[in-house]
Amino acid sequence: MSNILKDIAVLLFSAGEEIEQKAENFKEKRGERYKEFEEKFTQTKDDVKSKLDEEVDRAKDNIKDFAGKLGFVSKAEYDELKKKLDEMSEKMDKFTS
Repeated sequence: MSNILKDIAVLLFSAGEEIEQKAENFKEKRGERYKEFEEKFTQTKDDVKSKLDEEVDRAKDNIKDFAGKLGFVSKAEYDELKKKLDEMSEKMDKFTS
């Protein structure tokens, strides 16, 4: 019976050492895994942001096209027309004065 207890004690001791080694290895690799996670997270975040920006730009273009087909004036066209009207108004003021 005492031999069995001695064998069990030896097995438990060796299992404890093995667990300590695995814990140490895990601890050492934790920093590496965290760094990899951060890199993947940043890359994924950048990918999602760029895809979202592309989709927003595409939606803006579609809305512009649709508004143009309906006959609405875009802000750029409005600003251009306003600028031309202001220039024409200045020229008219020169003629009348």
